[in-house]
Parts: sequence; structure tokens; C-alpha cells
Amino acid sequence: MIRKLALILLLATVAVMGCAKVTKTYRWVLGGINPNPEITLEPATFSEESEERLAMLFTPVDRQLQSLQREVDAQTSYPERDWFGMVFSRYPWVGGVMIVESTGEIIDRQPEFSLKPLDFSPLLEVGEAWNDGRMRAHVQATDLGAEVFLANSYTRDRSWIGLTIVHFDFRSLMRFCPAPEELVVFSPAAVLSAQGQEEYAERLLNAPWERILQGNVQGQIELAEQKVTFTWLARVLGGEYIIYAVRDR
Repeated sequence: MIRKLALILLLATVAVMGCAKVTKTYRWVLGGINPNPEITLEPATFSEESEERLAMLFTPVDRQLQSLQREVDAQTSYPERDWFGMVFSRYPWVGGVMIVESTGEIIDRQPEFSLKPLDFSPLLEVGEAWNDGRMRAHVQATDLGAEVFLANSYTRDRSWIGLTIVHFDFRSLMRFCPAPEELVVFSPAAVLSAQGQEEYAERLLNAPWERILQGNVQGQIELAEQKVTFTWLARVLGGEYIIYAVRDR
């Protein structure tokens, strides 16, 4: 009983931290034939086993992610070179750090080159909205796997003049997951990690997440054609959703 109560408290805490208040949890059923299927909405009935497994798998990964988010959120001035070293030392799974002017010119970066064709232009397109003091995230799908960008602005006379950007491949984070092959991670923009579950991950990605996430940060989703269900939980990273899911047994 104590174990179950602790699990409920954990999932409730991360749900509140990650998004808005949850009033009810739903089960989404996706048809497998119609490319634009009708979505049926039913109250979810979770198994304690699925909830417990999801909490066990995503928590150590998410802990690292939230720590990096706090680091970037606190970096509101032009970073010194020592800051680069600190990021790579504390977060060895980070792929790179860039300092970019508002014009798009890269002033500094480590490492100097990337195997992926990185595109941070959506972050620059935010424009004057960077003056709100909020950090932001962007997920880019590439043929070599998705890249996640975390960015914060640095300012002069209270106006943004550039961005500090930290980027990484989410699969590098999965070293902290005790069973990475059981955890599917994605955003509404791209699959982030799906070791051996790529087919399921692509189906999950095609669900109407904009609609699902309106007022819900956890739930159960059924892939009707494959006859499997997943229990999922959404977290917010720089204004973007990161969704963790486990297949129900």
C-alpha cells in the first residue's frame, strides 16, 4: 500500500511540474486502417504495474533533463568559456554548445562540427519574443536521428542580441534508463528514442497530440491495428512536450 501511494504521489508530482492541472485521465483509441481515424475517448484504467514501470524507467532520464533545463534557464548573460566546460562535465551526454547572434551568425561552438545538419532557425524566428526572459526548446528531425535544442537569450540594455544553445541526441540520455528498450520517448515533432520499438513509436507519433495534450498530461493510448496499449506521461521542456511511454503487458 505504501509503495502504491508513493508511486501515485510521484506521478502526480511530475504531472503538475510538467504541465497544467489534470482533471481527468483518458484512454485514446487509434484506428489502424483509416489514415484519419475517429478518435474515441474513454476513462482510463491503469494497471499499477504499468504506472510503476513507467515511473522507474523515465525518472532517472527526466532528472538529467530537468537539471540541464535549470542550467540553461539560469544562463541569461553571454557565457564565459568555462561555462562550456562545465556543461560537458556535468552533462557528458550533451552533443554541443553554441553561441549565436540574433542575425544567425555562430560566434562560438563546441565541438566545431556536427555530423547532423543542425537547423536552429526556428529559435531565431521567435524574434523579439525572446525579451520575455523565457528559455525555449526545439526538436529537429534528421536522417541521423532527432536533435533537441535548449536555448536562452542573452541581452544588452534589456533587449536580446543572441542565444546560448545546448543541443543533444536524446538517445545519449538513455544510458540513465535501467531498461531503455522498454521506454519509448518522443515529442509531437519526432521520435526521440525507440530501441526495438520503432514501428510502435511511429504510430504513437502520428496520434493527434495537440488535441490529446489539451488538459491531459498522462493517459493510455491504444494502437488498434497492433492490438497493443501504451501508458504515457508528458513533461514540458522549454515549452515543448516530451512524452514517455511504456507498452502495457
